[in-house]
Amino acid sequence: MIDKLHRTSLHYAMLLPMVLMLASIVSCCISYSNAKQHITQDLNDAMIALANEKSELWTCPDTIAALRQMHRATHKPIIYQATDINFRNPVLKEEAYFTLALVDRHNAPPKILGNKIASDSIMLIPERAIDGYAVQIQGFADCSMASVFSASDQTLPGILFSLSIFSMASMFVLHRKYTRLPGMTDASISSVGNPFDGIKLTPMQRRFAQMLLDAPDMRVDKTTLCSSLWGNKSNADESLYTLVRRTKTALSATNIEIICNRGDSYELRVNN
Repeated sequence: MIDKLHRTSLHYAMLLPMVLMLASIVSCCISYSNAKQHITQDLNDAMIALANEKSELWTCPDTIAALRQMHRATHKPIIYQATDINFRNPVLKEEAYFTLALVDRHNAPPKILGNKIASDSIMLIPERAIDGYAVQIQGFADCSMASVFSASDQTLPGILFSLSIFSMASMFVLHRKYTRLPGMTDASISSVGNPFDGIKLTPMQRRFAQMLLDAPDMRVDKTTLCSSLWGNKSNADESLYTLVRRTKTALSATNIEIICNRGDSYELRVNN
């Protein structure tokens, strides 16, 4: 029979793999978010350096005229590829670009569609600003979820995930150790080797003990015991009480004990 303490401990221990798995998922999401923030910061730093370097070129009258013509024709910004910029994350050299758009108080900057990582934006004001026009610069990175994930630090999530798998396997082994395979009963387990072999019992004591051993859950009610052992004997209850007491005495030096369940039935327990 499964020890109740072991069963309760296993139930609580099964929470450990779940907690570790949840911690792994949470830490994975945090690492992914941190990686996106690092990419955004990398874009911001590169954008500031680029604005400082190209501000005179991008605010000159020829550039303003080209941006105005581009806006009227396509309503799209000019795209500046970032292949000549050194990023902290080398992947961004192929994935990042910057947009130049002519904006004023009447014209909102054109929107860049798609699932992209965007930097902040900078406004470059020409020295001879006409009608309040300014050049807006903003960086974007076409980083997929997989590329952001690969750039994130997944060391801690990996450790937590491995611990959750290991603890889950350990719980499974312990569960198999303290539980029976489906379809097996106490009687079938006990009958592999008769626990009464070598124990000195009277024929009646052996018959009584064998009835408990062969019963489902190794438990038999008093009525069945009295009927099977003494038939219609009038004082069968007293005889059963005496038989149980003497059988307990005979088994006292062994790992086998007889349990009385509220006076309604008797149960055989083989302690490991």
